[in-house]
Amino acid sequence: MKKSSSTVAILLASRNGATYLKPQLDSFCQQTYRPWQLWVSDDGSTDSTVAQVGAFIARPDVDGHLLSGPQTGLCDNFMSLVGNAAIQADYYAFADQDDVWVNDKLSRAIHWLEQSDHNLPALYCSRTQLIDAANKPMGYSPLYLREPSFGNALLQNIASGNTMVFNQRARQLLLKIEHVKPVIHDWTLYQLVTGCGGRVKYDPKPTVLYRQHGGNVIGNSMELLHRLRNFRYAHGGRTAHWNDLNRAVLACVSDDLTPSATLSLAAFSAIRASGLFKRLKLMRQSGIYHQQLLGSISTLTYILLNKI
Repeated sequence: MKKSSSTVAILLASRNGATYLKPQLDSFCQQTYRPWQLWVSDDGSTDSTVAQVGAFIARPDVDGHLLSGPQTGLCDNFMSLVGNAAIQADYYAFADQDDVWVNDKLSRAIHWLEQSDHNLPALYCSRTQLIDAANKPMGYSPLYLREPSFGNALLQNIASGNTMVFNQRARQLLLKIEHVKPVIHDWTLYQLVTGCGGRVKYDPKPTVLYRQHGGNVIGNSMELLHRLRNFRYAHGGRTAHWNDLNRAVLACVSDDLTPSATLSLAAFSAIRASGLFKRLKLMRQSGIYHQQLLGSISTLTYILLNKI
């Protein structure tokens, strides 16, 4: 087990997660990296989640804390942990209640983060291996080959929250948007770090066994029916609504955005109020791009039909 002077705060948002919680908690203790602290915010569970967490943090080898969540949704629950001044560490890791961490997840993340400039926001994330309710492998999340960037972050999130580990500067950016409702905390963090001159490491090697089951709040978005449903919702106004929410978030850090990100956001924001040919020109000027061909085609249809 690697021991370091750098501490990690694991931020876990729970709600009625008793069915799959134990393997996740056990995977924290199997990490090759120490020290870490566990902070659990429970959103009013009515099953044995709280009892399981209580028993786990009572172990002598666990530095754990159980808090009461705001009970206003998953994103708010995670953000309540981000905004809790009692939680102080060198690095922070989001954790879902129903996954399993690969035992070197923290080691790999901290190794990269320690090499980054601590004065800049830095975010580590990775691919995931999908498993079912019985721990049977189901494949992998998409493999993203293009570099993370603000232009990509404006369109999609490649940084799955359950794989994220980030530094203090990245947390400080999240604190600036506490009073704005984001689409989802992980996409927001990807946008903030890339837009404010930070670094993002996307690791193609999975660090999390991402459980797919009937109770997933988000789950795997790559299934065909899920893709078709998303396409319909996007053209029905969801993409435009999400972009409005993202712009409100980014307005909170306007002074922190790099000049290039400011120009990119301005061009992207102007698309909706422009004619067809101007929309296509602004699309190019904004530098936006999707990691996958199907996503790129979908984006083009949003631009052509002015649904962005």
